[in-house]
Amino acid sequence: MPTEIAPKLATILYSHRPKPFAAELELELTAYELIATRGRSIQRFPLTGIERVTLRFSPRNTAHRAFACTVRATDGKSVTFDSLSWKSLIETEKQNNDYARFVTALCERAEGARPQVELLAGVPPWKFWGMLIVGLGILAGLVAIAIYSSIDRSWFAAGLAVALFAYLSFWMRDYLTRNRPARFRSGAMPSLVLP
Repeated sequence: MPTEIAPKLATILYSHRPKPFAAELELELTAYELIATRGRSIQRFPLTGIERVTLRFSPRNTAHRAFACTVRATDGKSVTFDSLSWKSLIETEKQNNDYARFVTALCERAEGARPQVELLAGVPPWKFWGMLIVGLGILAGLVAIAIYSSIDRSWFAAGLAVALFAYLSFWMRDYLTRNRPARFRSGAMPSLVLP
């Protein structure tokens, strides 16, 4: 990044607690590096050394819809953070706006410092296709159970199979649609993997 432009970039902060009783992860994005601090551990990622930034939809369950970002450096170091912060064992806080602002700036600065950086959206292709095939197999099995139970007049089992089919097909459609593997540029951030 040209030195006359870099000093004009403001430092952006983002923090979240990844688990109920875990130490808070504090991230600082400067004009030259990403600094990740958790407890006494400090990792520094020079923007020129960031190899890949991956954004994905990462729900915890139907109540906790979250989005995650993984930053990987050329030296193999990585850090993952998301849009959900745990305040207690049962209470979470969505930090959607702060998360979206931070990852957008991170992608812009990483691409500006290292044009060959990989900006990826979604899950890896092998995981995407594996989940699709296994999911379709499970859905087909639920249809078969519903049909067999209806023929056998086991209405409870048939209803349960139909309810599971509806729930799983909604969840799979949402997860796989949002996590379709893609590459992007910082000027066209993918809305499906952002809050």
